[in-house]
Amino acid sequence: MPVTVSPAPPADLPPVFAALYGAPEEAVAWMAEVLTGAWVARNSAGEVVGAVGLRPSPAHGAELVGGALPGPEHGEAATALALAARQEAGRAYAFAEGALFPAGALEAAGYHEVAAYRLLAGPTPGAEADVPEGLRLLPLADVPDPATRLDALATYEDRVGHHAVSPEAAADGAGGFDPHLSLIALDAGGRAAGICRAAPEEGYARIDAPGVRPDLRSTGLRAALLLGVCALARGRSLDHVSVESWGDTPGELAADLGLGLGVEIENPIYAAG
Repeated sequence: MPVTVSPAPPADLPPVFAALYGAPEEAVAWMAEVLTGAWVARNSAGEVVGAVGLRPSPAHGAELVGGALPGPEHGEAATALALAARQEAGRAYAFAEGALFPAGALEAAGYHEVAAYRLLAGPTPGAEADVPEGLRLLPLADVPDPATRLDALATYEDRVGHHAVSPEAAADGAGGFDPHLSLIALDAGGRAAGICRAAPEEGYARIDAPGVRPDLRSTGLRAALLLGVCALARGRSLDHVSVESWGDTPGELAADLGLGLGVEIENPIYAAG
């Protein structure tokens, strides 16, 4: 059955998002609030078979939020939605999750694989890494200035899969991260150079892959941040870690695998434009 796609007000999408993500409408309402455009797909009977919205990304146009509902039109709806979003945004990317946007549907809409979301896990690494000259690492709790924290979090913004950071993200406890288990890097002038946040979970530490300022990515700062946080985790008897990353390079992945971590989840990221 042919699928048609038409623009829709973002405020109309929470019921569809609730069905797509298996969550209450109130839990997905924030998604609609950050969208700059939205579309709904319907089959020939007029039934909604999917929806997509554009969530702005600082360096990569927009992320596709939403996808196609299960059913006979799933692949066709996913392709049609991805194509409509790309034509509007010019530059867009999507996570190739089979339940929402299958890789084949994205490829049919002109997208190609550029990176991935990964969840790595394993025993807490015990290696050490020197802090590059002219930089220092401090517990995030020791740097309460919101502007400095935001600058540190902004080191992620050029990576595909990331969004513009909000002031709320710099607050203690945001995302469940513990400022005493997290590290921030400052340069000689006191400017933010990088960050690595961690949250204590039951028996392990949940870690965000380090964010490093672009001009310092050729140094050993990334390793120093990650292994420094791992040392803090060991100090709390957290013997295992999980590390989440979006858009990390092959070299960064190799470095993490070299620490004894293994890939548990990997979702390719496809981009167009």
